[in-house]
Amino acid sequence: MRLAIQAGSVADRTLEGCIAFCRAMGVENVVLTAPTVPGFQETGVLDAKALKAQIAAVEGAGLKTGALQYRPPFSVASQAAAADTLDKLTRNMDALAEAGLDTLTMFLGVLRPVSPADEEPLWGAYLALYGEMIARAEERGIKIAAHYCGHRGRTVPAGSEAYRRLFEAIPSPSNGLCFCVGNAWNSEGGRIYNVLREFAPRIYTVHMRGTRVIWGETPFWWDIPDGPDIRQIFQILGEVGYTGMISAEHMPDMPEPNGRDVGLAWAMGYMRAIVRYL
Repeated sequence: MRLAIQAGSVADRTLEGCIAFCRAMGVENVVLTAPTVPGFQETGVLDAKALKAQIAAVEGAGLKTGALQYRPPFSVASQAAAADTLDKLTRNMDALAEAGLDTLTMFLGVLRPVSPADEEPLWGAYLALYGEMIARAEERGIKIAAHYCGHRGRTVPAGSEAYRRLFEAIPSPSNGLCFCVGNAWNSEGGRIYNVLREFAPRIYTVHMRGTRVIWGETPFWWDIPDGPDIRQIFQILGEVGYTGMISAEHMPDMPEPNGRDVGLAWAMGYMRAIVRYL
């Protein structure tokens, strides 16, 4: 297991700030994020040269990376929308491969239709686009870590049964998960530990967070009543041999100018202590 911090989530929200935070905290891994790559905000397309420069900056500081997080515009509203989605995804995967990264964490849900009768046609369009995306990822040696969504009433796919369907329909080794503990808790509750074991071969990145079974992204400290058992999750990850990156999310802000950083520093210390204990 490799504890990591997401670029753009700490300090001045730049990669440089993240690198400084990692070095101060003794964290060795950085998850690159698309919005912090120069030029991406303006074009929606990753520039391989800029991405290589970021990797060089991380490695020059004595740190490591290997993954990038990206929230693409993902649409199956029409054939034209699906084609545009696939075109941009392909260009970004090309940049990732050229830069030497092998894991792409993405948010890949689409809104559920209002009418239940429209859900199966939506799944058909979704799987067609997703299958082509995964085929192109496999050609480029890239693993797609789809961010787990737990709100069944909101998006497709959502909940463990939807990801089973996704893996059965597209059994490529490039088709995997970013296992978001908060989202999985929202959909599975106490079943999360069995789901974690079941999906272990498909888990390429992990987002660690505490939550209760509620809507929204409310920040919580960990070890809260009715929340996931963080220590047990780490224990299972160790048992199944998980070696990927784990980053913390949605920590409460402390009442200080750098309050968000304080919350994340607490999370990193907590995770380090668990890893050492185990």
